[in-house]
Amino acid sequence: MRVFFKKTAIDDINATSAYIADVLKNKVAAKKFSTSIYDAAMLLADHPYIGAALNGKYPVDTDLRFLTVSKHLIFYRVVENNHIEVTRVLDGRQDYMARLF
Repeated sequence: MRVFFKKTAIDDINATSAYIADVLKNKVAAKKFSTSIYDAAMLLADHPYIGAALNGKYPVDTDLRFLTVSKHLIFYRVVENNHIEVTRVLDGRQDYMARLF
C-alpha cells in the first residue's frame, strides 16, 4: 500500500519541527522528530492496521486509526484497502480530540 500525507499532516509536522528548531533551538532534534514521524508512517504501508482504532478508545463514529510515536500521534485511515491517508500528526498531551473534530 502507498502512504499519502494530507496537507494538514504535513503542516502539523512542519509546525512541530519549526518549534523545536526555532523556539527550542535544537535543529538536530527537529530533524530527528520529522524523520521518526515519516519512518513510522512508512511502516503503515506494510502493516496498515498496526495502529489502534480511534473509535475503540472514544465513542466517536470515525474510521481514523492512530499510531503512537514518542509523545505524538499519527492519525490515519485505510482507504478501501488501497492506500493509507495520514490526516494529522498531533501531540498526545494536548486535547487532540478537539483538534480532530
